[in-house]
Amino acid sequence: MDLFGIAKIAFFLFYVYTAGHIVDSMSGPALVGELIAGATLGPHLTGFMPETYQETLSIIGDMGLLVLVFEGGLTMDLKQIREVGVKAFLVAFFGTLFPVILGWGLLTACGFSSIEAFASGTALSATAIGFALRLLQDLGMQNTPQGQLITAAALIDDVLSLIVLAVVRAAHEQPSAWHFVRPLAASILIFVFGSICCVTVKHLMENKENAKRVEELARWKMQALMGLVAISFSFLAEYIYSTPLLGVFMSGLIFGTMPSTKDMWEQSPLPQHILPWAVRLFFAASVGFSIPVHALFHGPALKFGALLTVAAFVGKLASGVFGATGSDAFLGMTQVGCAMIGRGELGFMMASEARESGLMGDVAFSATVWALVLATIGGPILFQKALRLKSPAGPPAESGPAIYTFFQKYQNKEVEEGFLKGEAT
Repeated sequence: MDLFGIAKIAFFLFYVYTAGHIVDSMSGPALVGELIAGATLGPHLTGFMPETYQETLSIIGDMGLLVLVFEGGLTMDLKQIREVGVKAFLVAFFGTLFPVILGWGLLTACGFSSIEAFASGTALSATAIGFALRLLQDLGMQNTPQGQLITAAALIDDVLSLIVLAVVRAAHEQPSAWHFVRPLAASILIFVFGSICCVTVKHLMENKENAKRVEELARWKMQALMGLVAISFSFLAEYIYSTPLLGVFMSGLIFGTMPSTKDMWEQSPLPQHILPWAVRLFFAASVGFSIPVHALFHGPALKFGALLTVAAFVGKLASGVFGATGSDAFLGMTQVGCAMIGRGELGFMMASEARESGLMGDVAFSATVWALVLATIGGPILFQKALRLKSPAGPPAESGPAIYTFFQKYQNKEVEEGFLKGEAT
């Protein structure tokens, strides 16, 4: 028994939890503290965690992200998806395109080569869906139209990031055109297949006898079926070169069409006890361990990093224009734009691949890492602040965050009590 290793893992978990709690107590998103904890104890700074444990913790974190995305699909409304689908695609498409153009333009103007500037811009293009889902969940906004638009846009952005990654690899390996088309074609195939399954299941559930059988099914059997279908879809998506996140999202969408499945999910120990820790490990290990801290202090990286940070923030914020919804369009586009700022491990991986293949030098790499780090930490903070903004008219009770519903109920209670007191006098 490796007691020394167990003690290290125990300390790491305590450190991650404490860091998240400290940031949360300062009215910031806990995931920022978890990211910093993972980066400081990760392989690129202190190397506190042995390599074998790093891999294990990262795998658990990736599992947490998959379950979080499955839950996102489970809580989605098919009608709302149809309503926000075009907007979500436009947000994702331009949210991927703008950072590439801005990053390329700024570095080219500073004297970097076009290929080096392009590689840096592509690393800034990927949005991390886990950041948006975690904050939407914390504020009870997953089921709102705005929350579902953000979820769909972040998922489409993940698919587009696969294509961008193929472009970066092609610049070094020069594969055939099929390598560019394959991720998009595979993702469309998964989406169409999943949509057909959703329509079929929804049609079957219109039969009262079928719906009754599902409701009477033992909870553990339904949960086992959810896990089996989610794993199958994720493997299928990965096998045909799409993203497993799309696979588990579509499987969640399928089960969302069945009666009582959401209640069964909420009553299980997975979302209540296991998922929170798995998601913490995603931010601390999967993302935090991937941050190359040593690259932040290389030469003039600060100056160029500041420029790329502007590109990273402005490029994603500008995409929010296509996501304006509701009576307060400015509030809607601000929330959507801020949701897309957060970056994840894919951006660091793309930057590292570009550097290793000779597409990016040390200075450009360090500047790109600076921009990714600041977007990774600053994005969730801005998104949290944007979600807490209130329209002058106030959000409707049935579609606003939980905190708004609470205050509205509290105000109604005060009015009711005041009326009763007045009536009594």
